[in-house]
Amino acid sequence: MKEENCGMVNVTKGQGENLTELFNVEYKNRTGFQAFFEKVKGKRIAVLFDVNTKPYAREMIEQLKGRGCHVTEVYYPDVELVPTEDKCDFGYEKAKGSEYLLAVGSGTLNDMTKSVSTRLGVPCGVLATAASMDGYCSKGAALMRGGMKVTDTVHTPEDILIDPDIIKKAPKRMTAAGFGDIIGKYTCLTDWRLSNILNGEPINNQAFELMEMALSDCVGDFEALTKYDGDAVCKLMNALITAGTSMAICGNSRPASGSEHHQSHFLEMDFVRRGEKIPMHGLKVAIGTLVSMELYNYLRSCDVGIPQRERIWELVDELPKIDSIKEMLEKMGCPTRFSALGVRRETMEEMIEKAYTVRDRYTVLTFIHELGLTESVKPILMEKYY
Repeated sequence: MKEENCGMVNVTKGQGENLTELFNVEYKNRTGFQAFFEKVKGKRIAVLFDVNTKPYAREMIEQLKGRGCHVTEVYYPDVELVPTEDKCDFGYEKAKGSEYLLAVGSGTLNDMTKSVSTRLGVPCGVLATAASMDGYCSKGAALMRGGMKVTDTVHTPEDILIDPDIIKKAPKRMTAAGFGDIIGKYTCLTDWRLSNILNGEPINNQAFELMEMALSDCVGDFEALTKYDGDAVCKLMNALITAGTSMAICGNSRPASGSEHHQSHFLEMDFVRRGEKIPMHGLKVAIGTLVSMELYNYLRSCDVGIPQRERIWELVDELPKIDSIKEMLEKMGCPTRFSALGVRRETMEEMIEKAYTVRDRYTVLTFIHELGLTESVKPILMEKYY
């Protein structure tokens, strides 16, 4: 890790133009997380971690204790931690009386910690353990409630701590999932523009441009990323954090979550209902991106009335070629068929029909449904992506 890439970065967040709040992204350097430790010195801190992140949590706990902190350990022995109500309740009860909550992990632990800290009314932070998803600094927490996946509005972490050595050592499949999450921005941003054209949905230009930058940064260093070069993985991490920043600016997940995410969410709920292990979110998003791109291209071949036809054709033409995205995903180790993730055939068929209902958000899935094209495109999607 080059020295110039280390240090603490102040990043603005907020809604609309009211960007008055700050969070800190701090890369570990020769002096460690100096600013963070100075900030929390002597405080009562709850550290949330699971069996996978336990080694990093233990090291962090010792460092916190060495700075006079009273540490409460909130340990989840789960190999595959699911953010259910009872798990969040457990964290809430254990963390009562704490002045600050620190997650040691990535997606699930970060979301649960944000949720618990919001409920307790205290700040939180995260020691990131993988460049696996873009929700580190988002205002949303994806949780399971009553067998359904919901997104609660929560605190964003005040501190995001990144140790390049930890990120580099993360399982490659987690890095692949982070890349898949970023690649999904191609269709996500196109969905936003589609809704703007058809429904007049406003676009927050600042959030949109930040997301475009995140995508460009990631794809621009792709070859180095395939070699899991330390700087390239940290660029992916920066891109993921920037993506989360755009959500914070917009006040919702529109800049980062479109039809590709709705497919992932639909499948996640099915895995939970069946009591089965949930494949990584970013891997499902990656395949969902291919499906959504296929839907956009399918519009070109349809002999139906397409409103705002020319403007929509421009959107389709601006998307990258499906084969090029598929090749990139394969190089990163992302599956490109849902069957490779254990999705049942009937579940994917149902996903094609119903994923547009997962969120009250207009996407290409909604458009295809309104045009009455779902059944005609289903065999194509099943052949190519199941």
